[in-house]
Amino acid sequence: MAELPGEDFLVLPPMPLATGQLLEPEDDGPPVRITKLEFVISTEDGGELRIPLVQRHGAWWAP
Repeated sequence: MAELPGEDFLVLPPMPLATGQLLEPEDDGPPVRITKLEFVISTEDGGELRIPLVQRHGAWWAP
């Protein structure tokens, strides 16, 4: 793929993208434990890329 002038490629930072292990539900139920977290990217051609994040040191990081 040729790089377009002035366009940058996506880079995920070397820092936690999220923290926590529980998700507050929309209703009045109890919190639920997070077992998987993904960064979802949609492209202009209708494609989709899913990058699973890795849980380390109490946070979710890019692989």
